[in-house]
Amino acid sequence: MNLKYFDHILKHLPVIFACVLLGALARVAFLYKGVDDYTANIIFWCVSALFIVVYASIVLFLDGIIVLFRKIFPKKNNSKNSTVDFIQTNNHENIIIAQKKIFDDNTANQLIEDSKEKIEEQTIEKVNLESIRKTQLQQKQQFESEKLQVAVDYTRNQFALYLKDEDLDALCDAVNLYSIKEDILNNNSVYTKDLTNLDLYHFGWNIWNHFRPIKQEEVSKLLKNVFVSLDDIDLESIKSHLKDEPKKGIIKIQENLADYQKT
Repeated sequence: MNLKYFDHILKHLPVIFACVLLGALARVAFLYKGVDDYTANIIFWCVSALFIVVYASIVLFLDGIIVLFRKIFPKKNNSKNSTVDFIQTNNHENIIIAQKKIFDDNTANQLIEDSKEKIEEQTIEKVNLESIRKTQLQQKQQFESEKLQVAVDYTRNQFALYLKDEDLDALCDAVNLYSIKEDILNNNSVYTKDLTNLDLYHFGWNIWNHFRPIKQEEVSKLLKNVFVSLDDIDLESIKSHLKDEPKKGIIKIQENLADYQKT
């Protein structure tokens, strides 16, 4: 048998026993008054049943009252719990909002810091680029200056025995103008002695090769505009003879003027 049912039986058994006892007392009382056994038995059962019904009614009534109280009082408790839950929910929402605000502030601050760092990096990069440009420009200028000096020294070495000082200076000035792609005036002022046109052609080719990639037409103009002996020769003819017989003459074809300076 289920223990739950057994507990109910044990709980109500004394009351039922009491009701039966009262019924038995009523039967004895009516027999004492002269009622027959049949009528006394009916009275016994009726009295017992009546008390049992009354007991059951009282139990049901009390159960109804208890259920009613349980419905009323738990609602109050639930209302309190709901209030507490609402407060906790609000607190939780406030905490979330506060955390979100802190996160947004931190994000904004981080973005500002990143922006500052980026600006600083760009400034540093710009400064570095300017420094690089300045360094490269200085290196380029130095390279061009050294390259021009090699050409001028070569020119002086080749023509020192064959030109007057003022003519040699004029020739070096013409080489300088040629190196920076400036126009050379047609003054035909330089006279040479003991040098042939082949020597002048070789000199022109060596200067052109040294300052490449300037076109050969430009060095042909230099030769024609500076040397009197080439005044009557057209540019195309000068250009076509620049590298004739490279091993002949006083001035020979020199592939690298820097190497010539070393020798």
